Amino acid sequence: MNRFLTIVLCSIVSMGLFAQNDTTALQAKDKYTFGDFFDALDLPTVLGVGITPNGIEGATFNSAMRLGWRHHKNYGTFVYITYDTHSNTYDSLHVQGSNVFNGEVWYNEIGMSVGYRLPLVKDIKAFYKNPYFHPWDFYMSIQPGVSIATVKNITSELQSSSTSEPSYTMSNYDHVVPTLRFSAGVEWFIFPNFGIFAEAAYTQHLLPTIIEQAAIDQEEISRPSGPITLSLGLSLFFN
Repeated sequence: MNRFLTIVLCSIVSMGLFAQNDTTALQAKDKYTFGDFFDALDLPTVLGVGITPNGIEGATFNSAMRLGWRHHKNYGTFVYITYDTHSNTYDSLHVQGSNVFNGEVWYNEIGMSVGYRLPLVKDIKAFYKNPYFHPWDFYMSIQPGVSIATVKNITSELQSSSTSEPSYTMSNYDHVVPTLRFSAGVEWFIFPNFGIFAEAAYTQHLLPTIIEQAAIDQEEISRPSGPITLSLGLSLFFN
C-alpha cells in the first residue's frame, strides 16, 4: 500500500509540472543542446498485472517507475531505465535458501530498454518529410536486465528457562538471474506533454530463478520462462 501511495504521489507531483503548450509543429534546430536533452526526458509511471504461464507462481500486481529519453517525443528511438517490483506466491516447492514450503517471493527487477516509436498517421511517408505533432503512436522495445528474487527463511531461537514461548528469526535469501524483456504498446498524447499508454510485455529468464529451479528439480517444469505483464501507464514530461 505504501508503494502504491508513493507512485500515485509521484504522478500527482509530476502532473503539477505540466505547462500548456499549443505548438503543433516540430521546429528543427541547428544543434542539440543540454536543454534539449532534459526536454526529452519523461517519467513514465506504470501499473499492471502479471501472470506466469507455467503455473508455478500466482498472479501478481506490478508497479514500476521509469526514467526515459526520447529522440523525438512521439516518434523515433527511445531509451529508458526501469525499476519494477512485485511479489508472487508459490505452493509445495522446496526452495533453495528457504524452509518455507508454501510462501511468497518478492522480485525486484532493473533493466535498460531500447526501442522505437512508430507514428500512427495517415501518410507516414509525408510525416517523416515534414514531422508534426500527432496524438497516437505504436512502440516496441527490448530490455536486458536482472531479476532479484527474495524468499524468507525461518529459524527457531534457543529458549531460556524463564520463558516457555517459542522464538523465531526470519531472514532473507536473495538470488539474481539475467533477464530479457520484450514489450509492445500504444501511446495516446492527451496534451503535448502528457500521454497515457497500454503495454504488453514478456520477460524471459535467461537462467532459472530459485522458484523455477525448485520446480525443475521436482519435475513440474522443464526450463525457465518468465511472466507476461499487461500494464497501463502515464507519460509525464518536464516540458
